[in-house]
Amino acid sequence: MNLDAELRELQTQEAAFYVRLGLLLELLTLADVSDWTDEALWRDEEPQEFFVTLYGLLRTGKPRVPTYLKSAFPAEAYSARPLLGWLQQQWATGRWPLSQLIRSLYRLRTLVHSDQEVGWIYALAADYEQAAGGPPEELLPVQQETEAFLACYREYTFANREKWPQLDAKVEGYLANLRQ
Repeated sequence: MNLDAELRELQTQEAAFYVRLGLLLELLTLADVSDWTDEALWRDEEPQEFFVTLYGLLRTGKPRVPTYLKSAFPAEAYSARPLLGWLQQQWATGRWPLSQLIRSLYRLRTLVHSDQEVGWIYALAADYEQAAGGPPEELLPVQQETEAFLACYREYTFANREKWPQLDAKVEGYLANLRQ
């Protein structure tokens, strides 16, 4: 993923929030973060201290990178819906197993907007847990429901952030109609 292109319009603190969660969800790798940091350092004549420190950690203290991303801007929290959009995009590539997708979704359960979203995440995790021990065909309904849930977020991108309020209104309707 080209993080520099994806996150270029964001303030550094917001970008750091999404990068940290992207690492937590296993959507991003440290190599992605390194490329993003390199681009920021090359682009700016006087780079922000945040990127200089991040560069050093990526070269010498990789295990501390997520902690640094969190501690650099501790009070910052943003919408998790673009991350759900990233998960939908990753799932659409066909490279992720359902188990990894459910694990990543579950990690987002405390950051989503609504009780309806929390309920969906818990239900998908429980359905997966129940079906995982059985024959592979028992996972098909879980996969279909997971795909339907994530489809509600496919329009969320950082490039269209001005549309997020309208998308937020649509998502609640989409979610309400999923199990009807």
